[in-house]
Amino acid sequence: MRLQPDDRDDAELERHARNVFQASVDELDAATLSRLNRSRQQALAVAEGRSRTGWRWTVWTPVGALAAGVLAAVLLLNLPTETGAPAQVAATATSADVQPGPLELLVAGEDLDLAAEADLEFYAWVELETAGYDDGVG
Repeated sequence: MRLQPDDRDDAELERHARNVFQASVDELDAATLSRLNRSRQQALAVAEGRSRTGWRWTVWTPVGALAAGVLAAVLLLNLPTETGAPAQVAATATSADVQPGPLELLVAGEDLDLAAEADLEFYAWVELETAGYDDGVG
């Protein structure tokens, strides 16, 4: 392979730059070489993930994100309403607390199977029998 004039100039420039760099490295004192070596080792450790600062970063990032999410939830729950009081989350009553009547069940829109004709007479009898208990008579 024959070198073109531009290739020869590039090769000569590269050779000259390498010689100048090597001469500058040879002139460095021991303290500077030691400091450069320590910096190189530290950079390699960070690149390989062995650095303590890198470990801390990977541990504390998810913890910080979780804390920010909790803080946002607390702030949203304590937003002031138009009256200036914090918003309250309403507690729902369980079936043990409140027994809904038949009308409330129908208004709530729950799917109920309609009773057969024979069952309607039974329900009418139960209503007549328990009517006195609702008034405290009984």
